[in-house]
Amino acid sequence: MKAINSWALILLCFTSVFAAEQSEPGKFESLGIPVRKGGLMGCIVGPNGRGGEALYFNFNQISGKLFLVQVDPDTGEARQFNAPQGPGAWALIAGPDERIYLGTWDGALILRFDPKQPDKGIEVVGKPSPTEEYLWQYDTGKDGKLYACTYPQAKLVSFDPKTGAMEDLGRLHPTEMYSRTLAVGPSGKVFVGIGPEKGDLVVFDPATKKSHSLLTPELRATSGWSNAGGFVGVSRRSDGNVYAEFGTNLMRCDEESLTRVASAPERPKMKLRDGRVITTFERGKFTVLDPASGKSVERTFKYAGNGDHIFVVGVGPSNCVYGSTVMPLEVFRYDPRNGGSEDLGAMPGGEVYSMIEDRQKLYLCYYGGSVMNLYDPAKPFWKFGSEADCNPVSFGGVGEGHLRPRAMIRGPADLIYIGSEPPYGQLGGAMGVWDPRQNKTVENYRHIVTNQSIVSLAWEPKSGLIFGGSATVGGGGTRPSETEAKFFAFDPKQKKKVFEAALVPGAIKYPATFATAGKVFTSVGDKLIEFDPQTMKVVKTIPLPGAQAEISLGQDRSGKLVGLTNKGVYVLDPEKSELVHTAAAPVPVSCGFALVDGVVYFGSKAELWRYRLPGGFGKN
Repeated sequence: MKAINSWALILLCFTSVFAAEQSEPGKFESLGIPVRKGGLMGCIVGPNGRGGEALYFNFNQISGKLFLVQVDPDTGEARQFNAPQGPGAWALIAGPDERIYLGTWDGALILRFDPKQPDKGIEVVGKPSPTEEYLWQYDTGKDGKLYACTYPQAKLVSFDPKTGAMEDLGRLHPTEMYSRTLAVGPSGKVFVGIGPEKGDLVVFDPATKKSHSLLTPELRATSGWSNAGGFVGVSRRSDGNVYAEFGTNLMRCDEESLTRVASAPERPKMKLRDGRVITTFERGKFTVLDPASGKSVERTFKYAGNGDHIFVVGVGPSNCVYGSTVMPLEVFRYDPRNGGSEDLGAMPGGEVYSMIEDRQKLYLCYYGGSVMNLYDPAKPFWKFGSEADCNPVSFGGVGEGHLRPRAMIRGPADLIYIGSEPPYGQLGGAMGVWDPRQNKTVENYRHIVTNQSIVSLAWEPKSGLIFGGSATVGGGGTRPSETEAKFFAFDPKQKKKVFEAALVPGAIKYPATFATAGKVFTSVGDKLIEFDPQTMKVVKTIPLPGAQAEISLGQDRSGKLVGLTNKGVYVLDPEKSELVHTAAAPVPVSCGFALVDGVVYFGSKAELWRYRLPGGFGKN
């Protein structure tokens, strides 16, 4: 009997220590890295440095450094090479000097890998333009130089592999920010697609180093080639010619003129020297087709990711914590009940911007296009698609004016309200109203705040109004036309805006808004503002211990408001409108926000973190 009691005592002590460690209040704790897949940016065929060929897979890591994986197409044997700089690269090409070149999106750096000297790894060649941040694409000129298009000044740059000379060839458009696509034609001239506010097509002559638009006034006047906005896309097809696409228009680029065509040859296939074709490639696998035999072989390869950057965190069914990584978009789930973390699967967007639970299911709305999806955790599989047997089921875009769905809340009549930033090249986001019973948008309001995005929303039941905050930012490639963000009220019954004001002069956004106890709280920078929905006036301004994190303000079970700043956690008594607790995080707060049983969950780069509120908060 004594032995039994001794073991029971030991077990009780162990259980108590474990429980105390798990529930210690006022403690920040890392829950690890939920996703380690890396974002696949592209794949090319190139020399392996030993007389043969290899596949080169280009991976980004927003919370770390990009890496290149060299894979044997016959065996799947892989070698990984990590870059010394840059989280990711859009541009990827096998150069005329049999080296592999990448162009980064953070600093517009040219990186180089020499397959003949693999031990040197990836080297930084340099920065061809001091003003640019992105190198979007490469192509090889007839002069043996590499040409690349850029952002944010829509430039063309070049690099000569023979001499090592880099050159900034200047802006291709006086106001546009993106030179997004390029291709070298048969004569050596470089064609570049411009956007997104006023799509343009520019030709650059390496002999004269001069460029000009090919879109004449007559062509712009035709249908689909107006100044309405958008990107012109250019690509070299299998016949060796360059083709330009804009809306429904398709043009062949013939030296200094354009010829409208009904169709274009297909894009060149990714071929090996022996004629085999790489038909598909993904993270960790690819398919090789032998046209002679008609047989396909799928091969796999291994690589090691450091962790994918967490973009948003939220609460889902069964009080589980859900999150999305960014480029790649992977949805993960953390279950506080057992401490288990699971990478559920991918969706084709860039990242989920907002999520909300609905009857034990979870709506996930992602960029681009504010595409709405519904995930059912009761189904033991992940199969993205639009068919009824898919999980999550995708319903398509929310509506016109939506690209980045920053805010999503429950409103009156059980409807869901979504606030978004607008598409590329446009100003003025939108607020959509989604009916979960029909799974479609039933109302959509563009320019609720003229030329501004909708970035935070809250429903205040006593007044019956939807309150929200705007941001001066527009879609990518635009410059704000308004000087200060606005706070507004929308009446769902009248279906119109009933109030708008700049609560804080010069503010550029109101990133978090929440309503409780007949009050509305919104944020600007490192300040929380109490707003009276009856008088439509600011009552009080409360300093915060850091800049408010986007959509990271909620209410615990005790009625206290809990929020995140870029530096940590705060708790506010909404009755007194006073901070009653703050805690500085040991890591920067990248994103939020989930509040479950008195525990705050947030992302810090690739890691999921939690903070357990002290006693008295988060409990009934």
